[in-house]
Amino acid sequence: LYIGAGLIRAKAETQGEYRPMTIRKTISEAGIVTWINPQAILDGTMLLGSFQVTLSASQQTPFLSGVLLASCVWFIFLSGLVSLFRSRFSPRILRAINIICGSVICFYGLKLLFDFASRLS
Repeated sequence: LYIGAGLIRAKAETQGEYRPMTIRKTISEAGIVTWINPQAILDGTMLLGSFQVTLSASQQTPFLSGVLLASCVWFIFLSGLVSLFRSRFSPRILRAINIICGSVICFYGLKLLFDFASRLS
């Protein structure tokens, strides 16, 4: 809820002058966003752990390899897409994205809170 509310309240600003990044820097930053982000660590741990218990030992390595590869490909693709359309991201569009993402995160947080409270009763 805190993260979602922060996104909703955040001011969207474009950064002044565009400085192109190398493909190496783009890939490394996509990796950082993917695997060092606390939200991604929590979500990944919970989701991967819950899926992993349903797999046999021989299925676990290909599953985890596929998840890692898909995650890297997704964030590299997303970074490239944003890079291509960077000139179209105005503060108004960034603000709308923040509101949508913050609302989804708040909804998810409220649902988890409701589920937790209902299990206590």
